Amino acid sequence: MTKKCLGFFLLLCLIFSLTACSSSEPSAQEDASSVVIPLPEGGVSFRLPKEMQDIEGLLVPTLGYELERGSGLYISGLLYAAMSKEKYQELAAKGNNLSQEDIGFVSSRIFEYILVYGIDGNRNQQDLETLLAPYGLPYEGCKEIGTVGEYRFFYLLNPVSYLFDNAITFDEGFREEYDRLVQLGDSPDWIEIQEPMKQAMGETGSLLSFETVDLDGNPVQSEDIFGQHQLTMVNIWGTYCGPCIQEMPDLEVLNQRLADKNCAIIGILCDVYSPEDATAQTAHDIISDTGVTYLNLLPWDGWSDALPAQFIPTTYFVDSQGRLVGEAAIGARGADDYEALIDEVLSSLNTP
Repeated sequence: MTKKCLGFFLLLCLIFSLTACSSSEPSAQEDASSVVIPLPEGGVSFRLPKEMQDIEGLLVPTLGYELERGSGLYISGLLYAAMSKEKYQELAAKGNNLSQEDIGFVSSRIFEYILVYGIDGNRNQQDLETLLAPYGLPYEGCKEIGTVGEYRFFYLLNPVSYLFDNAITFDEGFREEYDRLVQLGDSPDWIEIQEPMKQAMGETGSLLSFETVDLDGNPVQSEDIFGQHQLTMVNIWGTYCGPCIQEMPDLEVLNQRLADKNCAIIGILCDVYSPEDATAQTAHDIISDTGVTYLNLLPWDGWSDALPAQFIPTTYFVDSQGRLVGEAAIGARGADDYEALIDEVLSSLNTP
């Protein structure tokens, strides 16, 4: 990763938060007094007390992974969205189709509330400062949370307060709410730490073989699907995922183009397990509203091991032999962006 300034890095984070959803939703505790937001690949879970839930704005998870493969530096965070939930959902529904006006609005009202850093190899706080420097990430004011195994964790609350005077817009009431959140969060008690999970992605070259059913309950075998085309794009989505739904009309446009390339698209629903589930009807409605005609399958036993997806949409590419090829694409994209990826994969397949 090349050196980048904090502002650009955080802009990427907040736009990513609008174009991808966690494949597992936050879990409510049985006493309903707290909500846990897990970011296992960053080694962190945020346990939000009720006071952090009952707010006009939003706390949105972002990041949650090793910053650069092999760096031993893990980063997780929560963004604060100084806007109504309705406005945030409106923006999220646009996915990658944000206008310049939208981006200006977002970049002035969504910012980091807390960053949690983890480092491995029994390194110390001075080592953390050295690791963060090339990325332009904030360090001053970091407080230690504790250690788990060989991992040591630190948190930094309110890391971009220096931007408040000229880069952040607080509409009425949101500044006061944010100040209350800073007071509530200034303790590591609500941050749970664990050894980070290794970021899982399907292994290039691995064989994908399964039997399942489509959304109507018709039996499907992987060999029959993949053998029909030189390349199949496998798009993992969920009925609760705004960015997934937003990109579906573009996927249908792409689906029509791909016939000339001997390629196809299929969808895999990560949250519908039977054609009789209530969510199956929701999926039917979404497919009808978005005009999608390509095949959509239900998950099978072991699907998430073969096609890991921490965030959705996640898209894999499979050749005619049923083997994963190229790199997975995470987050919503337009038809042209996906087609460019497909052309790259096709070029690699056709290169001796």
